[in-house]
Amino acid sequence: MSDKSQAEIPMEELARLFARHMPHGQDIGMQMDGSSADGRTRMHLPAQPFLSGDATASFFFPGVLFSMADTACGMAVFRALGRYTPIATIDMRIDHLAPATMDADLLAVAECYRMTRSIAFARCELLCGPRSKVVAIAVGTFMLQSRSTRMAGIHKPQGRPQ
Repeated sequence: MSDKSQAEIPMEELARLFARHMPHGQDIGMQMDGSSADGRTRMHLPAQPFLSGDATASFFFPGVLFSMADTACGMAVFRALGRYTPIATIDMRIDHLAPATMDADLLAVAECYRMTRSIAFARCELLCGPRSKVVAIAVGTFMLQSRSTRMAGIHKPQGRPQ
């Protein structure tokens, strides 16, 4: 996010939030990765045959990439806000650059790069294969609810989004 005056949510709290409130991600095996110095949110999804889009289980189903990008971008928004507040995906665009092969985990690296009082903008790179090749790039727009729902264990930032 370009305005670094906001308090970012610690990665441990973000992982706890994901575990409690993102059942779809948990069901298919998405996992939050540790903290990163660049402030980006990192996730991975182990390759599993039921996530394949072809009979030979060689490639991730495209919907899995979309779901992973949407989740990673949403988590990047929560991290940038420094608190949990209900959000909704307004728009998500994904450009598929190469087949997402199932010979390694699918990785997502997302960041919230702009925020207004009611809208957050995030982008995500999806990488996979033994060399972590970029296979898709996603850009999402999220609606922020005007009043946040308080949740135990998640702290609020000192200021408001611009």
